[in-house]
Amino acid sequence: MMRAKRTFRLPVVAAAILTCCTGLVLLACNTSTPASGAVATPATSSGNSSPAAADTNQGPAAASLPTLKELEALLASEQQSAQMATQDPGNYGWDLFFYTSWPVLANQRGAPDPSKKLGDPGTTVWESWKNTSETFLPNGHPPLAWQAAEVIPPAVAKEPFQPSDSGNVWENMTGNSEVDGFPAKDNAGQDILYEIRSDQNTFDYIVSLGLYNIDGQIKYAATKGGLGFAFGAMEIKASWRWLDTDKPGCQAQDYFTANAFWAVRDQNGKLTGYKTGLMGLTGLHILTKPLKDWAWITFEQVNNESCTQVTRRDPIPANIMALNKKFQTLLAGSKWKNYELVGVQTSAGTADNPVLLANTQIETAFQSRSSCLTCHAVASIARQKPVNPADDLRKSFLQRKPPVSPPYYIGPPPPLAPFVSQDFVWSLRRAAWYQK
Repeated sequence: MMRAKRTFRLPVVAAAILTCCTGLVLLACNTSTPASGAVATPATSSGNSSPAAADTNQGPAAASLPTLKELEALLASEQQSAQMATQDPGNYGWDLFFYTSWPVLANQRGAPDPSKKLGDPGTTVWESWKNTSETFLPNGHPPLAWQAAEVIPPAVAKEPFQPSDSGNVWENMTGNSEVDGFPAKDNAGQDILYEIRSDQNTFDYIVSLGLYNIDGQIKYAATKGGLGFAFGAMEIKASWRWLDTDKPGCQAQDYFTANAFWAVRDQNGKLTGYKTGLMGLTGLHILTKPLKDWAWITFEQVNNESCTQVTRRDPIPANIMALNKKFQTLLAGSKWKNYELVGVQTSAGTADNPVLLANTQIETAFQSRSSCLTCHAVASIARQKPVNPADDLRKSFLQRKPPVSPPYYIGPPPPLAPFVSQDFVWSLRRAAWYQK
């Protein structure tokens, strides 16, 4: 979408090459993203990134934040979305952040409230989307309807709410490790926790095709082939930390906050109780489909390197930092001023010059081989139920031949055969087998 307050420029180079990372079993990154036509230098063949090229074509600073009508117009136009994602990725990434972070209408999942403005207190649009725990049930049964309220365990529901930016709602954390199986830690030594949520476009597609269990996914692959989500489909992966520290810059006033719970289990996986409390948002992956290969956007809280046990491998490029400063100034008075765009990825690059994107909260230890697009391109399923324990249900996102370290695909995605593509949506791995 192009607004009068922005100057729209063609990119310096034909394709927007960004330094990005993959993380998902859905995502965030530490990268070099071009903005307003700037193009970041791709990673070298050794896996290191060069500094991004200076943005000599960036338009003048926006006089104001986009309106909700402008954001909705962008998301409704496939042509404008595709054009902006590829030619003005930095502003596109911020626009998606603005839209998904808009306060939601009460009792209307996914619908932004036109009577509110960005930064007003209340549950955001993305927080109202369906959690993977709602879409993929442990018994593989159909999920509740889109507008059905999220089911909260009675033991959690009786706990008192703390004042939070999200209001009186519970956020269900569904993961405590990154895609490599290891947890990221905050400055107090506690695990960073994660959740994945899908918009109605994505949710309806999954339900309509019976993809909410593994049986349905295999049946569709065997009879119909690969999946094809519609234009505009969206998912997020959010990372959160417990706010029980007194370290300056790492407290509730520095984060977008929510009341959250985490299911505590013993070494055998048996539920032993729930941890509840106030959490702060540390990272946000936004996946959306304006293009055939989707667009990958990642944001982080500005103090992550001092408030969590992470180190950013590659600095955010100067042109993105300038764009961040512009919007952070316009967001003064809002918690969102404490967040920054890390990168936007729309290309995998080449074998010699792969495009990387990584979020320090989601791809902490493998930032040097993190490509959101490449990793998600491997999302797949077998055409039949594996017969032998050694047979794979899905193609692995780990590159085994030739061996590399960290062991992740980057650059052009590998062939999937004999598996069938699931159109970049790794959250489908959360599905279970159907049980009566």
